[in-house]
Amino acid sequence: MNSTHRFVAFVLPVAAFLLFPSHLDARTWTSTDGKKLDAIFESFDGETIQMKLKNGRSVKFPVSRLVKEDKEAAERFSLVGDDAMTVFSAKKIDYLLATNLAKNGIRSFNERLPDDLFVRRVYLDIIGRIPTREEFLKFAESARKDKRAMLVDELLASSGRSSHLFNYFADMYRLKGSGVARELDYAPYLEWWRDSLEENVSYNEMVREMVTATGNIGHNPAIGFLERDEGMEFDAFSNFGQVMMGIDVSCAQCHDHPFEDWTMNDFYQMAAFFGQTQRSTGRYAAAGSEKSVSVGIPNAPKDWASNFKKYAAKNGVDMKDRRQSRTFNYYLGALGLNVADNEAIEIRIPKTIDDLGGQVVTPATLYGEDAAGSSMTRREALAEWLTNSTNERFAVNIANRMWERAFGKALVEPVIDFPMDWEKQTGQPEVLKFLGQEMARVNFDLREFMRILYYTQAYQGYSTYDRAIDEGDHYLFQGPVLRRMRAEQAWDSLLTLAYGSEIDSIYGGDGSFLRELMNVNFEEDSMEEVFEKFKAYKSVRNVGSKILVDTGSLDAKDPEIPQVAGIPMLRSSRIAQPASASSLLSSFGQSDRMVTDNHTYDGTVPQVLALMNGPVTDRLTGGESKIVEDLEEFDGPDDKVRGVFFTMLSRYPTETELKKGLAILEDYGDDGIRDLAWVLLNTPEFLFVQ
Repeated sequence: MNSTHRFVAFVLPVAAFLLFPSHLDARTWTSTDGKKLDAIFESFDGETIQMKLKNGRSVKFPVSRLVKEDKEAAERFSLVGDDAMTVFSAKKIDYLLATNLAKNGIRSFNERLPDDLFVRRVYLDIIGRIPTREEFLKFAESARKDKRAMLVDELLASSGRSSHLFNYFADMYRLKGSGVARELDYAPYLEWWRDSLEENVSYNEMVREMVTATGNIGHNPAIGFLERDEGMEFDAFSNFGQVMMGIDVSCAQCHDHPFEDWTMNDFYQMAAFFGQTQRSTGRYAAAGSEKSVSVGIPNAPKDWASNFKKYAAKNGVDMKDRRQSRTFNYYLGALGLNVADNEAIEIRIPKTIDDLGGQVVTPATLYGEDAAGSSMTRREALAEWLTNSTNERFAVNIANRMWERAFGKALVEPVIDFPMDWEKQTGQPEVLKFLGQEMARVNFDLREFMRILYYTQAYQGYSTYDRAIDEGDHYLFQGPVLRRMRAEQAWDSLLTLAYGSEIDSIYGGDGSFLRELMNVNFEEDSMEEVFEKFKAYKSVRNVGSKILVDTGSLDAKDPEIPQVAGIPMLRSSRIAQPASASSLLSSFGQSDRMVTDNHTYDGTVPQVLALMNGPVTDRLTGGESKIVEDLEEFDGPDDKVRGVFFTMLSRYPTETELKKGLAILEDYGDDGIRDLAWVLLNTPEFLFVQ
C-alpha cells in the first residue's frame, strides 16, 4: 500500500508564514493579446466577466478576451467564488499548524501526495466515491499548475458533494426514513436535507429552520428534526446538545454531570426552551397548573378531526373493521404530528426525579448570555442565541466536525462532547479557534469552508498511520490520518466501478408524494379534498419514499431506477435510510441511526465475503464485467493492465505489478482481466483513503 508518513522530505518554510499581506493576492488574468490584469473575480454571466481591481473599482469585459486557462477559471469561480480569500485562509491554517509542529520538534508536514493518490483521496473525501478511469486520466495528464485547486472546486460544485455530505449528516442527525414517531414516513425530511445541501444553504440557517419549524411534514419537512423523537422530548434535547453544541448532557437527566459543572437543573432549564413545543395531538401538562390539557391539530377547527372521521365513515370507511380503521387512524395521526408553539402547555421535570420531580423550570442557556427576545417564541429565542455570531462554540463545533471529515480525526474529541475549556484539550488550539472564526466569516457556508481545508498543504500530504499517533498525546496534524472508507464510500465506489459516473445523476424517489398527501390546509381544504388524499395514502401506504408525484396532483408513479441483477443504480444517499441489516452498507458499518455518529470501521467476515463473492463483485468481475467491456478499446495487454489499475486504484502499476498483470493476461486472456480486477478489489489499498 502506498500509505506512509514521511516527515523530512518536505521541510516547511515557516518564515514564509510569519507575515501576511494586508490585502489579498489577486489573481493575474491574461488577455489574448498578452496583457496582464491583477483583479479579484466578482461575477460571470457566460459572456461578460466582472472583476474588482486593487483600487476597489469594478470593471466588466467580454470573457472572450481571456486566454483559455482564465476562461476556465472564470467558469469555475462562477460556481464557487473567487479563491483569493480561500488561498489566504488555507495558508494561515498551514502557518498555525506548522508553528506548533515546530514547537514540538516536527520539522515538516508529511510529504506531498503524488497526483495519483491525491486525485483518489479528494474524490473520496469530497464526493464520496473513487474517480472513474476517465476522471483519473483527465487529472493525471493535465499539465496545469493549478489543477489541484481546479479539481477541488469542480468536485465541490458537483452534486456528489451534497450526496456525500448528506451521508455524514444522516449519521450525525440520525436520519431515518421510517421507524420513528409512529408510522410517519420521513422521506420529505430526508429530501429537505438533500435539497438544502445541494443548494448550499448555510448550516446556521438550516439549524435555525429545524429548531423553529412549525406545521406537519407536508407543510414544512424541516419539522422532522423535532418529530424524530416525538414522545421522548428529553432524549430529543440530549441529541440537540450533542449535534448542535458538542455537549452531551444526557446523564444530567438523572444526576449532576460527573466531569462538567452541569447540574440536573441546568439540563431541565435548557430543555425548557422546547417546553411549549407541541409535537402531536393528545394530552400535555398544562401551563400554570398541575393538571393536563388536551390539544388538537394546530390551525385546525376544534372539531375538524372528529368531523373528518364522520365524513370518512359516510364515504366507505368501515370504522368497525380493524384494518380499515387502523389505516384511517394512521393517516389522521400523521396529520396530527404537527409542530406548534403552544403557551397552554409546559414541560415538567419527571416525577421520578428526586427533589425536582414535577416542577416547571424557567428556560436558561447552559453557557454564555441568556437567550432573550420579548417578541420571540422560546424556540426562536433559542435559535437566535445558538446561531448568533457571538456564540463561539456553535461555530467551533461544526468546524471541528468538518475538520474531522477532511483529516480523519477531530482537533478536539469527542465531537459530541468536547470540554468547555477545549483550548486546553487539543494540540492545535490556535487552529481550532481560527477555524471557528473562519466558519463565522464565511457565514457557515460549508462548501467554502471545506474548500479552505482541501487547499491546505497539510491536507495534501501523505496520511499518517494510526499506529504513529500516540494515543496519550494530542495529534498535531502533520497530515491526515489513514482511514478506511466509510460504508457509504465503499458502496458508492463499487457502484462507480459497475456503472461509472452516471450514478451521480440518478436520484430515485424523493418523498414528494407523501409530502403532497400531508399538505392539508385545515381551514380551507374541503373534506372531499382531504379524503382524496387519504385514499391515495391508503393505496400506497408504507411506500411514500419510493414514489414521485407532480406537485399539486395525486398521480403517483414509481421512479425508473436502472438495475442489474437486482442491484439498484442509486448512490447510498438515495436509497433507504438506513439500509437494511442484510445489506453491504450494514456489513461495512453504516449507522443504524439510533445513536449519533454510530457508524463503525470494524472489520468483519461479512465484509470479506461481500467483496469476494457478493452480487456487486459478481457484476464487476463476472461474465458480464463492465471492467472488461470498458477495456475492449485498448489494443495492447500492457494498456489493459494499466487500465485495470487506473479503474480500481486510480494509479499507475509498478513495474513488478505490470509484469505480473501481463503474465495473467497472457495465460487467461479476458478472464485474466477479471481475475486481476478481483484481486485489486480485495486488497486493503482499495478500501483505504490514503
